[in-house]
Amino acid sequence: MRNLAIYAVGVGLAVAGALGLAEAIDLSIAVAAICFVVGLAFVVSVHEYLGGPI
Repeated sequence: MRNLAIYAVGVGLAVAGALGLAEAIDLSIAVAAICFVVGLAFVVSVHEYLGGPI
């Protein structure tokens, strides 16, 4: 269950960052880029080190 929570936070950050980079929501480019990269890092770490979201 913990893996799924980390995965969900990562996906949420990546989506918010992508929307910010596409200027669909009001985020600065720097904040959006950081959110996107951190979100992708969470998703990849869950898959690589924790064995997947479930």
